[in-house]
Amino acid sequence: SRQALRLKLSALGGSGRRWWFIDGSPMADTDTQHDFTPTLNKPGRYQLSVLDESGQTARVEFSVVE
Repeated sequence: SRQALRLKLSALGGSGRRWWFIDGSPMADTDTQHDFTPTLNKPGRYQLSVLDESGQTARVEFSVVE
């Protein structure tokens, strides 16, 4: 049986609130003290982006395989 993949993500640096996106869709917003913990339910390619209050962005692409 296939299990969901739960991630625990945080961003180093930046300032203030952070907005998290997976494949361009908004997923969560966090303050500097909290992690983003998405659950991915299917294999495939993903793009994770984060934007902070000052306008700085970071992006990573990754794949989930069975």
